[in-house]
Amino acid sequence: MIRVMLNTSQVLISGTVGIERAKSYKAQYEGKTQKINYNQHRKGEDFRIFAKRQIDGVGGECAVAAYLGFIDYVPENGTYKDKADVGDNIEVKHTYYDNGGLIINVADRDEDIAVLVQGRCPTYYIAGWMYVKECKNDQYKDTRIGGDSYLVRWQELRPMATLAMIGSKAYELVSVDE
Repeated sequence: MIRVMLNTSQVLISGTVGIERAKSYKAQYEGKTQKINYNQHRKGEDFRIFAKRQIDGVGGECAVAAYLGFIDYVPENGTYKDKADVGDNIEVKHTYYDNGGLIINVADRDEDIAVLVQGRCPTYYIAGWMYVKECKNDQYKDTRIGGDSYLVRWQELRPMATLAMIGSKAYELVSVDE
């Protein structure tokens, strides 16, 4: 795993954007919408913990962006599944668990590359990556995850050294036999 420590500016951005993101889900969290909040419903977490999860998730996006060389990266809100988290095709997935896996939902874009990040702001560990389309395979269905989601163990992910950037798009490095 690759350790990434956010700088002060990245921590402030994570906090600001994470709180904005959490506020956008406040109606859902308060039960004013049809869709329930998973962490509140299953774990009984309060809004403060939910906001911290959003901050840490945004920090994970900043960590991946920093590792991949994006200068002055600022995460966006309000894009949900319409746009990649980083660059043109990188979906960042965050977990608190040291042995946590990459969770992909059926709504995740098939053309994206998913990168798993573990940790809490300001210290993150980038575990690896996999094509979203590859994750949506019956072998990754897991009874512990409800709905149309898939779980890929972090040990099954490709190493970050096999991911290259051309402009703002990520590609798999392939070796060419001569």
